[in-house]
Amino acid sequence: MKIFLFYTGLLTLAISLTHGFFTEQSVVHMLLFHPFVILFSFILIAYGSRKKHPFNCSFR
Repeated sequence: MKIFLFYTGLLTLAISLTHGFFTEQSVVHMLLFHPFVILFSFILIAYGSRKKHPFNCSFR
């Protein structure tokens, strides 16, 4: 499941960064929508690439 989230984040990031070269965009679209989509894709990439047990609190 995490690998799916990782690749979904990468695909979302790539599409968000490149589709402006092929389609006309409004200023509102570029300034409001893109930062949220890029942030969401970074969250997906981070969650998909984290380790299974990121917080090991054992003091052995």
